Amino acid sequence: MNKKAKFVFVSLLLTPLIVATIMYVYNQIPPESPEEEDKKIKFMTYNIHFGQGVDDDLNLERIAQNILNEDPDIIGLQEVDNGRITTQGMDMGLWLANRLDMNYYVYYPPIENEHTRGCGLLSKYPIESANGYDIPSKSLQRVMIHTVIRIDSNLDLEVFVVHVGLSEEDTEKQIKFILDKIDDEADSSNPQILMGDFNLENDTDEIEEILSDGFTDTYEEYNQDRDDTFPSYDLYGTKDESIDYIFAKSYDEIDDSYIVDDMIENVNTPEEFGSDHLPVVTVLKF
Repeated sequence: MNKKAKFVFVSLLLTPLIVATIMYVYNQIPPESPEEEDKKIKFMTYNIHFGQGVDDDLNLERIAQNILNEDPDIIGLQEVDNGRITTQGMDMGLWLANRLDMNYYVYYPPIENEHTRGCGLLSKYPIESANGYDIPSKSLQRVMIHTVIRIDSNLDLEVFVVHVGLSEEDTEKQIKFILDKIDDEADSSNPQILMGDFNLENDTDEIEEILSDGFTDTYEEYNQDRDDTFPSYDLYGTKDESIDYIFAKSYDEIDDSYIVDDMIENVNTPEEFGSDHLPVVTVLKF
């Protein structure tokens, strides 16, 4: 084989490796941080109900499509499963992180619940630190996640994802634990985001306690009202509830806040919704 043929042969062998390496490195680079005068970050909270819609179909791709429609920067997830037979053994948070091309991912499961009803966080921006906590629970174990997310060299966000219990016996203690943990663990000089499924209407004492701690209910503040987030599609006469929230403090402005209640334009069937909850989206300026 002459030198030219060898060169062509080697080039053909190495080209896929070089291209794959370049694409891998490119995908690990976090997105450009917002301009200094306009740091605008889109948050979403979404109880994904183990990937099971109100039509009882387990379809994680449908959840991914619901999220892709909005293209959030930081997502708080609740009811995330990992490795359970009933949800086909999937690591749901990791699957979604890969599917959504979100390179930064944290998952914290309640061990005693056999890794069901965990919380997850997906981010386009680097996660500088992450911790998970079991929330005191007399009934089904609940959890919370605390992450510090680096937007740029001048802005870190303290982001908390929670899933509060259904029992009235639990909720008062759980909200106190959440707020105490934020006070103890968060850097008060950073903006704080608290989001998740609280299983509480906004006229309860527990939600009032969150507001009294300095947080703003971003959806109600922007819309001057609350709308229902559960169920996403009412097949069984379930009571409508507004129980999913994005609270925030130390931000500059709420640019937008809405509930994603129309996944597919001009379609209104149970198959449209990947979960029994609707996602809530808030865009904040810092």
